[in-house]
Amino acid sequence: MYFYGKTDIGKMRATNQDNFFTMRISDNVLLFVLCDGMGGTNGGNIASKLAIRTFSEYIEQQLSGYINDDNVICDTEEISFTSLLNDAVLHANKAVYSRAHENSELANMGTTIVAAISVDDKLYITNVGDSRLYLLEGTLLTQLTHDHSYVQMLVDMGHITKEEAANNPRKNILTRAVGTEPTVEADVMETELPPEGSYLLLCSDGLYNFLTEQELIDIVYDTCGEYDDDDYEAELAYKTDRLIDKANANGGGDNITIILIKIL
Repeated sequence: MYFYGKTDIGKMRATNQDNFFTMRISDNVLLFVLCDGMGGTNGGNIASKLAIRTFSEYIEQQLSGYINDDNVICDTEEISFTSLLNDAVLHANKAVYSRAHENSELANMGTTIVAAISVDDKLYITNVGDSRLYLLEGTLLTQLTHDHSYVQMLVDMGHITKEEAANNPRKNILTRAVGTEPTVEADVMETELPPEGSYLLLCSDGLYNFLTEQELIDIVYDTCGEYDDDDYEAELAYKTDRLIDKANANGGGDNITIILIKIL
């Protein structure tokens, strides 16, 4: 598994309130986290940074005792990674909520979060808000996470279509976020690690709101880049840059953050 992450301010924002983090916890466990902050000039940046730090530190601390001398976590079936992710979100929520109530200038700040832990042949995912995790397999794009947003709620209720939601002026209204309430309910799921040759994509809404699904697929499966076939880091960097450039060319109306992962 190879991965590459990048964040970009976009073309319309004065600050970048997105943040991301990647970490190889052991030889068989990797962590990916992405947050899109909200709340004033500095509040969103503080919220996303604090959430990522609290979340990732909790995961690392909880798993550190399971790593053996070969830098592998054995007997992974004895660890509830879904509970671990849920608890990490709760710790992040508490940290952001507490910080917001310590400083009136940070009142109402919060952040989305989408995170994944790869463990051997399993993938564990959590999310709050509308940052997403996609699977690209055989040029088929599948959204693995479920948005916590006003327009997604309308889609779920059958009041509007997915296509109508994409252009709804209220699409940025969240129904859940990290740090805006004393506690939060995260979505958590477990699935099989995708097959060789597929991709995973974590991203903020600054990407998917400014690209069509077909544009996203075409860029990720583009084979015309100037990199060697087995230079996967160069491939992912090239494709990440192209995704960001395309989002900016299509308006760049928000911060853009991507973690692109290739399964080998």
